[in-house]
Amino acid sequence: MKLYDRYAAKSVVSIALLAVLLCTLMLVSVDLFSHLDSYLTNKVDAFTIARLTVLGVPEAVLFVLGPSLLFAATFYLSQMQANNEFICLLGSGLSYRRLVTPLLVVGLLLSFAQFGFSEQVYIPAYRLKNSAEDQMFGMHGTYDSNNITLTDEQGKYVVHAKQYNDKLKRLAQVMLVLTDDTGALQQRIDASWAFWEEDSGRWRLENVRIEQVNGTSMQVNSIGEETYYVPRFTLAPSYFRNLSNDIKTMDIKTASQYLKRIAIVDPHRYPALATDFSKRILDCLNPLVMLFIACTISYKYKKNILLLSIITSLGIAVIYYVVQMLTLIMAKQGVIGPIWGMAIPMIVIVCIALAERIAIR
Repeated sequence: MKLYDRYAAKSVVSIALLAVLLCTLMLVSVDLFSHLDSYLTNKVDAFTIARLTVLGVPEAVLFVLGPSLLFAATFYLSQMQANNEFICLLGSGLSYRRLVTPLLVVGLLLSFAQFGFSEQVYIPAYRLKNSAEDQMFGMHGTYDSNNITLTDEQGKYVVHAKQYNDKLKRLAQVMLVLTDDTGALQQRIDASWAFWEEDSGRWRLENVRIEQVNGTSMQVNSIGEETYYVPRFTLAPSYFRNLSNDIKTMDIKTASQYLKRIAIVDPHRYPALATDFSKRILDCLNPLVMLFIACTISYKYKKNILLLSIITSLGIAVIYYVVQMLTLIMAKQGVIGPIWGMAIPMIVIVCIALAERIAIR
């Protein structure tokens, strides 16, 4: 059985590597020619073009790895069926489950490999490529955001800002609502601007109107100030930033800590950020999912075994990606949990693959 395990793993991996190589070259070529006009317009030298192209290779590899494994496993298993090799192996007392076990082990190992490749190769290359393109074409990624509402961890105040300018570390049209220990309204502070002071770690409010509530008489006293500081208002500027893309590229520990904090200070942004983070982590299971699809579908066709098997596996894979797209949208809207956005497509695809196998049997 060790001989068969090595043969099965080697066959699938060799076909998958060839498919990854060809598909990666295709994607890199498409990306190169799509940007060729921009390169020529900006008179980019050949070395820089080659560097940007090479930095795009890791992203292409991650994109094609899953489908390539699906094709490789389907090709291998359909050939085994067409050449009646399954009859010999099953007749020797081996179960179909045992025959596909090495393929699933390969899928599991490649899932771990994809996770490591994504974190150690793809993300650094993605950062370098974006930075180089921004400098080359004069584009700058922005962390500016609009209509931000945050609260502190203790729930002692709520702050709303019409706009955040990351370059100036400035908030515009700020409204700050402070509460006491019982949760009762204590103050409402409106300011035209708020500037972050790095040295003191606090916000400086300018052109301020303060409305103080007297808890005993329930009277409201209003005063104006040119400059005002609120000691408890110390939320760092990073919580006002638009980090929808950074959550996919920052290191995992930092991203996890940021999500825990953002779940408290800004619950409205949490579903979208948590969904992107969940996708980043669970996307590494694509090789295992694709190989599971290939191992689960039936190959008991009477004619055109290879063609029909590939069509079936690709059809199920398309369903998987479409369902994933829909569930991720639902997760970002907060309809379902972030993890379920990735888990539901896997559950659906397992059910469909098993149903197809039972129907053909």
